[in-house]
Amino acid sequence: TPDFWRHSAVVYGRGAALVPAPQASEMASAVTSALACVALTVLATSQSLLVEAAKARGGGKIPYDTSAAVLLTEALKLGIALCTWLWQRKSLNYTGLESFQLVSWPTAAYAVPATFFIVQNNLVFLALSLLDPPTFQLWACFKIIPVGVLARLMLGQRRSSVQWVSLLLLSLGMGVTTTKQDSGAGTKAAASVALGISVLLGNGCLSALSSVLNEWLIKVQDPRAPLMFKNMQIYSWGVLTAAAYSLSRSDSAASWAASMQHTLFTAPLGGLIVLNNAAVGLCVSAVLKYADNLTKGFSTSASVLLASVASSVAFGFVPSRAFLLGAAVVCIAFYLYFGAHNAVLLQHDEEAERGRSPSESSTLLAAPDPSPFPSRGGARV
Repeated sequence: TPDFWRHSAVVYGRGAALVPAPQASEMASAVTSALACVALTVLATSQSLLVEAAKARGGGKIPYDTSAAVLLTEALKLGIALCTWLWQRKSLNYTGLESFQLVSWPTAAYAVPATFFIVQNNLVFLALSLLDPPTFQLWACFKIIPVGVLARLMLGQRRSSVQWVSLLLLSLGMGVTTTKQDSGAGTKAAASVALGISVLLGNGCLSALSSVLNEWLIKVQDPRAPLMFKNMQIYSWGVLTAAAYSLSRSDSAASWAASMQHTLFTAPLGGLIVLNNAAVGLCVSAVLKYADNLTKGFSTSASVLLASVASSVAFGFVPSRAFLLGAAVVCIAFYLYFGAHNAVLLQHDEEAERGRSPSESSTLLAAPDPSPFPSRGGARV
């Protein structure tokens, strides 16, 4: 993650920033963040592949009620969060209940991203039904740009100029990969792809707002509260919102119950898709806790390559030259965003804001260290 680079990279030589050696807690946080990012990448890849497999078994259509799948996913996440919090409760010095009030603005604030997430999940299912897995994964990464803007405005997170360029390159890579060289596709297929991309673009802006708000709730709102306690609150609102939406689509309680049973037990891969989506949601909360939304976005975009490889084997997807070119641009964006050069760039930006020129900063940082080891009192970038 960007924070991991800033805290752990130690650069030697003239003009380089000496960064404090990471503490044990920082290393543990970095390891947790890395594991959560890897898990999110794998699960995001399997998400689209499972839906594609279900569509193949269902005659080209999603063989279950998507609103029921969203409700079951939220309920499963709530159950897992509750069980985890109860298991951790005995060992916690602060459980979150000490300052919890059922009727209060802090509690009601969780309803906003929860409502947005329900809308997003339903739009995701719509987009998945219209796009092949690699195209879905690539355009789903569009939201990383509005996320970066909102994270700067709402959370004050700083990015170097190179990192902003990497976000633009990531967006460009997504566009290039969706260029089709085969002009023999039918009008219906082209319209389906255009509609799916439009859904993802709108969903990306909504997702950016809800994601940044959710990160604020996890990191800023009662920061001592355990992650699973906060997850319980947002998932509770999610269950209520999803239940209301699912019931509104059913003719009767009996048909609603039948739809839930069919989605979970009868529909091809329905139960596995619900389980996978719940795991994705829990991994997202962990990434937001220990990293940030942009790291989450890059983790999701990493699933592009995995989805394309798996789709070529499972569904006969043949990557075009444009797709390979776009994938290469995405890889460049990864390097530009996570490279150690950003630590030096951010250090220069901070020194410039304090009134010290970057050349003066480089001269000071290049001064010989009397200790044979890197100084722990260097500039934090």
